[in-house]
Amino acid sequence: MPITLSLPLILASASPRRKELLRLAGLPFKVAPAQINEAGRGPETPQEHVRRLSLEKAQAVARENPASVVLGADTIVVIDGAVLGKPESKKQAREMLQRLNNRSHTVFTGYTLSCVSAKICRTGIARSCVRFKKMAPEEIDWYVGTKEPYDKAGGYAAQGRGAAFIRSISGSYTNVIGLPLANVLDELKKLNILHYR
Repeated sequence: MPITLSLPLILASASPRRKELLRLAGLPFKVAPAQINEAGRGPETPQEHVRRLSLEKAQAVARENPASVVLGADTIVVIDGAVLGKPESKKQAREMLQRLNNRSHTVFTGYTLSCVSAKICRTGIARSCVRFKKMAPEEIDWYVGTKEPYDKAGGYAAQGRGAAFIRSISGSYTNVIGLPLANVLDELKKLNILHYR
């Protein structure tokens, strides 16, 4: 039984993980990455930051595609009040993993659905708590030597080799990957856009 959408869906992201999650859910969609400045703005909480960026991404692409519903999302990893972005070097990746080692951290994803012609703009935030096991120095060295950490918030992939370090997850697993899929599907159903035929 296929899923149908009453409006075309556009993902405003180049993230391979978000694309794969939407494919796994059986959603038809196109990709049009948003070109926006993702830097923080003044005193924002992590929740405010991801909500604003998801909204800006969705609205930027929605303006160019007014008859489509656009999904924007932004994910960050937070520990001790500090936001861990994507590491740009082995040194940064190692520092992030050492900070996460044997501790819990929070993953926030802001998500927005926007459609200009239907006058839709819905935004939400998902929160998951991830507990890492105690990693030996050689485990961190091994992981830093892989390609995984370098385009992932927090420097690890829950759906990849990084899963070996995760002791537990409280909240949405797909949120930790980059998109709270159940939340997005529920919102599309509430908006009468998604239909199970």
